[in-house]
Amino acid sequence: MKIYGAHGLFLHASSVLVEGGALLFLGHSTAGKSTISKLLEKTNPILADDSVFASRNKHGFWQVADGRFYFEDGDICCCEAAVRRRSADGSSFRLLGCMRIHKAGHVKVTSLAPFETARYLIDAVMEVDVQRKFGRLDDKIGEIKTSVSLVRQLRRHWFYLAADIARSCPGWHLWFSKNLYFSDLHNAISAVSAQAREMHEN
Repeated sequence: MKIYGAHGLFLHASSVLVEGGALLFLGHSTAGKSTISKLLEKTNPILADDSVFASRNKHGFWQVADGRFYFEDGDICCCEAAVRRRSADGSSFRLLGCMRIHKAGHVKVTSLAPFETARYLIDAVMEVDVQRKFGRLDDKIGEIKTSVSLVRQLRRHWFYLAADIARSCPGWHLWFSKNLYFSDLHNAISAVSAQAREMHEN
């Protein structure tokens, strides 16, 4: 039986392209994920503004692709397959780092420990509605279509993948405001991108 999540996971996040790959922006539903992507669009093309699919490529690097999806009859396996096909066509980019964003009156960047990054990634996993509800009672048929053991297996796998991303890619907190000078935000993103590239090269 094909098990969803074997190769990657969906994240409620946004992402922009930078030199050498992509940065991932994490945060709750009003944190400003779409806002920061649109602010940076002048210099950094938007990869995704709401949903990202993360997976390991054949070289062992974590990559991200636009995870926009439309579920029909809850068939998440078909959705993952469609996104993976897009990734294979060259529409995915190496994940350089993860940023937990916060609204503030200034721009500030501080490092995140891997366990903190993993926690924010798990939050992003569970904010994807179909993943959060996986294994719950199906109101249409009045029963649970997925076994408890499979649900537990999949959730453990999500934790494993989130931890793997956090170990492989650096993380930061980013405070920003849409009302500040764009150059302040751009300079912060450029500095983080350069640091991430250096860490991956080493």
